[in-house]
Amino acid sequence: MARNKTALLVGLTVVLASPAATRTAISPATPSLPEVEGPIPVSTSSRPWAQASSAVEPVDLAKAGFVEEEFFVRGIARTLDWPAAGKLDELARGPYVTRILVRRPRDASRFSGTVVVEPMNPSIRYDAPLIWGSAWRHFVRHGDAWVGVTIKPVAIASLQEFDAKRYAGLGFPNPLPPSQTCGQDRLPMPRGGLPAEATPATENGLIWDALSQVGALLKSDSSQNPLQGFAVSRLYMSGDSQSGGFIFNYAEAIHPFVLNAAGKPLWDGYVATVATGPGLPMHQCADPIPPGDPRLEIRPVGVPLITLVSQSEIRSLRRRPDGDVAPDLYRAYELAGSSHVHLGDDAGTPSPADIDRTSGRGFVSTGECKEDGALGNDVPLGFFLGGIFANLEDWSSKGIAPPRGEPMAIASPGTPQAQAHTDRFGNILGGVRSPQLDVPTARYHAGMDGPGICSLWGWREPLSKSELTELYPTKSTYIGKVNVNVTQLVRERWLESADGEALLARANAEQLP
Repeated sequence: MARNKTALLVGLTVVLASPAATRTAISPATPSLPEVEGPIPVSTSSRPWAQASSAVEPVDLAKAGFVEEEFFVRGIARTLDWPAAGKLDELARGPYVTRILVRRPRDASRFSGTVVVEPMNPSIRYDAPLIWGSAWRHFVRHGDAWVGVTIKPVAIASLQEFDAKRYAGLGFPNPLPPSQTCGQDRLPMPRGGLPAEATPATENGLIWDALSQVGALLKSDSSQNPLQGFAVSRLYMSGDSQSGGFIFNYAEAIHPFVLNAAGKPLWDGYVATVATGPGLPMHQCADPIPPGDPRLEIRPVGVPLITLVSQSEIRSLRRRPDGDVAPDLYRAYELAGSSHVHLGDDAGTPSPADIDRTSGRGFVSTGECKEDGALGNDVPLGFFLGGIFANLEDWSSKGIAPPRGEPMAIASPGTPQAQAHTDRFGNILGGVRSPQLDVPTARYHAGMDGPGICSLWGWREPLSKSELTELYPTKSTYIGKVNVNVTQLVRERWLESADGEALLARANAEQLP
């Protein structure tokens, strides 16, 4: 599987774009397979960024019977444009080298046949495997393989800050000549004081082909397949926040054009969390999609597409009916009381010491938020995500549709004026419910007050002693109500039983007056 490293990296010096870039309509096709180098050696002085054992919540993969390996993948990718719904154009093409992080069962006999590919979130300018952080217990329990993909030049820059030698050859160089790329003033604007995300020398839009090629590689019988010897039967793509937006874009714009060797869709399903729909730029110089454009709609894609949003997204919601009949296989879940940034996904958060070696340092603090120091939002989004992946598996492989969820009770949803209808404790009504909302010990807030990304940080405000005593005269009263709630959630397939047991354990540890 390993190949000459010099040969792998030299490809980045090749320029394949023509002097005058042309727009070419593309047709459905099977992706070419990228070339692979790896596994990349690990030593005391060189290790992968976002290594499972180096996260804020370290995961002992060896103890779980899993292994972690990093590979570099190299291919030729197109800069794609999405001019209208159902259409896709090529603007240019050129080489790329990115990396994938693979976590899989050590033994093929433990492999479920399912691979979850995550475009790792680059919003803080470094790779954050947030889906892994939320749902890793589900993947390990079931013997799934997880593959994280570095998807943006800005994340590659952070990799090179973290380990210049290890990641020296990675890149998404812009295939267009300087005279035909847009200026710095047209590039994506950062949010909340973050460093600039793009430069004219790189191209964000190469990632669509890179993702397709990685997916085709993982389902192939190639000797370079990192899962060679593992019988892959289902391939899903999942992303969180900005990467959740990538999932929507890919499903709506790219999916119809990406086929397997048998002429069927390459991907078997999609899961997007804390993202509300397509519309991210397909390439870094793309014009914004105007309001009312069909490209902003969530349309049937022919395979299951499941979304999970938090209460933080009430002003950007794009609601549409669920679908049970192909090609419209769709579920949208709104998790009451939850927040965009929440507790429970620290297995997907690189350590502060590692972050300090990158330009993303200093941009994950709540220090400027009014509620800095408050208790974090612990509505268990990750546990519900585990239930979603279990239901996706049943839907994709057995045709068993997932449960339908109620919408959150919101006035003027999807607008800047959106307001939550709440109960007497200040918690939102409706939505997919958890014991945190139905057997409450706190008021749940979906965001903090303050600049930048404060509005995405959730927090909780403990109920008063008198409120708790009124609700739960004894600790056993509280535990009994949580048990009834969790039992129902497991029975209705919102939670897996192991996660239900974890919620009961948390309730038993709760300190009540």
